Amino acid sequence: MHSNLLISKGCFCSALVLAVLLACGLVSQAAAADKVLAKVGSQTVTEADLDQMANAVPEKFRHLYQTPEGRQKTLDYIVNIYVLSEAAKSEGMDKQPEVQGLLDFTRKDLLARVYLDKLNKSLPAPTDQQVKAFYDQNRDRFVTPESIHLHHILVKTEKEANDALAKLKKGAKFADLAKQVSICPSKGKGGDLEWLPRGSLLKEIEDVAFAMEKGQITGPVKTKFGYHVLYLEDKKSGQESSLDQVKDYIAEQLKFQAQQQQYEKVAQELRKKMNVQVTAPKASPVTGPATAPAGPPAGPTTGPKN
Repeated sequence: MHSNLLISKGCFCSALVLAVLLACGLVSQAAAADKVLAKVGSQTVTEADLDQMANAVPEKFRHLYQTPEGRQKTLDYIVNIYVLSEAAKSEGMDKQPEVQGLLDFTRKDLLARVYLDKLNKSLPAPTDQQVKAFYDQNRDRFVTPESIHLHHILVKTEKEANDALAKLKKGAKFADLAKQVSICPSKGKGGDLEWLPRGSLLKEIEDVAFAMEKGQITGPVKTKFGYHVLYLEDKKSGQESSLDQVKDYIAEQLKFQAQQQQYEKVAQELRKKMNVQVTAPKASPVTGPATAPAGPPAGPTTGPKN
C-alpha cells in the first residue's frame, strides 16, 4: 500500500470514462461495482472490492483511497495480497497448525472489530458543551510553548568554534560554513534545526539560545557533544490556542474516550453473560498501557494545530 507506483494514463482514462458513464446514467451502479479490474488465476478484483477496502479505513482518511492514484495503489495492494497468499497456499502453509491457529484468531479479531464498529456508530457525537468543558478543564494542554528557529555549527574543539565565529564576522554565510565544518548531521541543511520549543534542547544550549536576539550569532557553547556556534533566525512567544482552533481535536479526543469506555463496558458485560473464567495467574502491573487486539482504534495522535 506504500508503493510509489504511479497510475498509468490508461487506468486514469478508464476511471474517468466510467465516472462519466455513471453520471450520464449509461452504466448501472451494479455493473460499475462488478467491473473486473484485475484477475489472479481464477480470482477477480472488482470495483466493489476497492470500495470495500476504502470503506474499511477511518472516515477522515477515506478520501485518500478515492482518488485515481489512491485506487490504483489499493488495487496494487489487493493484487499483491492475492498472489502472495496463493504462493503460501502452493507451499502448503495454510495447512500448518500454527498458521491455521493464526487464521482462526485473525477471523475472530476482525469480527470483534466489526462488532465494535457497529456499536460505535450508535454513540452520540460530543456536544459543543462537552467540548468547551474539556477545553476549560485542560487549558494548559493547549498552550504553545515559546519556540525558536535555531541554526548551529558543531565542532570538536573550542579553537575550531572560535575560527568559525571569526569567519562569520568577516562575512561568511552561516549555512555555507556549517556545510563545510560542522560535524552534526544538520550540516546537510546548513545547520538548520528548524523550530524548537522550550524544553526540547540541552540545557546549556537552551539557556543561551532563548536569551538571544533575532538575527544574533553567538558561541562557543560547550556541551558533551562538542562546541556550538549558534544563530537565532527567529523566535515566537508562547500562546494559548483558542477553543475554535482546537475544537475538532477535542471532539476526536472525546469520541475516542467514549469508544474506549464502551469497549470496556461491553467486554465486561459479555464476559459475565458467557461465564468467562480466566485461570491464568494475574501478571504484575505494567507501566505502559496494554493494547487489546480487538480494542477500539487508537486515539488521535495529532495535537491541535495553531
